[in-house]
Amino acid sequence: MNSHPFRPLSRLLRLAALSLAVVAVPAMAQTIAETRAALEKVMPGLPANAKIIKTPYAGLYEVDVGSKIFYTDAHATFLFAGEIFDTKTQTNVTKARIDELRRVNWKDLPFKDSFPLVFGNGKRQIAIFEDPYCPFCHKMEATLEKMGNVTLHVFVVPIIRRESMQQARDIWCAPNRSKAWLSWMNNEVQPPKAPASCADPLKANVELAEKLGISSTPTLIFMDGSRMEGALPQEEVEKRLAAVK
Repeated sequence: MNSHPFRPLSRLLRLAALSLAVVAVPAMAQTIAETRAALEKVMPGLPANAKIIKTPYAGLYEVDVGSKIFYTDAHATFLFAGEIFDTKTQTNVTKARIDELRRVNWKDLPFKDSFPLVFGNGKRQIAIFEDPYCPFCHKMEATLEKMGNVTLHVFVVPIIRRESMQQARDIWCAPNRSKAWLSWMNNEVQPPKAPASCADPLKANVELAEKLGISSTPTLIFMDGSRMEGALPQEEVEKRLAAVK
């Protein structure tokens, strides 16, 4: 037999592709406003500030609701919450898009509401969001100290335990915040109680974390605005720092 076993299947796929192209024509004419209106009918709680864009793949629309993104078709008939992979480039396009959306303007960070930890010459800089009762923060700091030549700008966000706020306040109001933080994180040495007159930025830091979509500690932000979360291996942090321009 001279016929190839996959030829009938290939023909069917070509016909299916043509059919999809025909079906997709009305969707292409759909405007973003019309897609939003269709979404609001099936999702009455859709945030007013949700951003919708047409993606270049599979006729999908991306819906950015701040904390996450999902996908829909032009008429909001289907909703897809998951990750999309580009098989040609072998990239996770959803993750890449989320990373882009969550990128932070380094210069906009309110460094006055942080304190520095300098390891080595401190040439490389990282902003880090931490809670005083976060064990993974302690582990991450130990890794960064081992790396050396890093300045950490510590934004304390008391979000883990009820006691976090008072502990964070005592550390912030200590004569030497950096020393008090390290003494607590490394050796559980209690700082002196904060005087009532001491002003702190802790509530503002929590609001900042919420604004930036930070919900876990530690979260690291690099000078190019990219971020990483958790107690990461040294090689991953070194790789990211090397990529920062």
